[in-house]
Amino acid sequence: MSKAIVQRFYDYAGNGRFAEAAALLADDVHISFYGPSSVPHSGEYHGAEGAEKFFGIVGGTLDVEAFEPLEFIGEGESVAVIGRERSRVKHNGTEFSVQWVQVWTVKGGQIVRLRDYFDTGTMAEAFAAKA
Repeated sequence: MSKAIVQRFYDYAGNGRFAEAAALLADDVHISFYGPSSVPHSGEYHGAEGAEKFFGIVGGTLDVEAFEPLEFIGEGESVAVIGRERSRVKHNGTEFSVQWVQVWTVKGGQIVRLRDYFDTGTMAEAFAAKA
């Protein structure tokens, strides 16, 4: 069940159905994006407001051209997803491609935790590039 909920989140978000994706997040969701401060969305985000802020920063700083979950590994309440992303930094036009792993926790049919592990070195270089 946890894996199906996470897959549904990707399906909704990937098809622009953001309200439906957000409805899968628990009110007390906790999102962690691990990386240096030069990657604008790095940090800890708590609750619905935090999730909205996180996704707002991502959308405000990046044109995501491809975000592809490639493999789903589920065990109980935990789901690990391996994927790749190709994006362009809005303020300087620099494109980058990275691989990532996202680890999700689902309880009571809702997503309560998201831990993002991206190649933030590559992302930091793209954000720092001169226009």
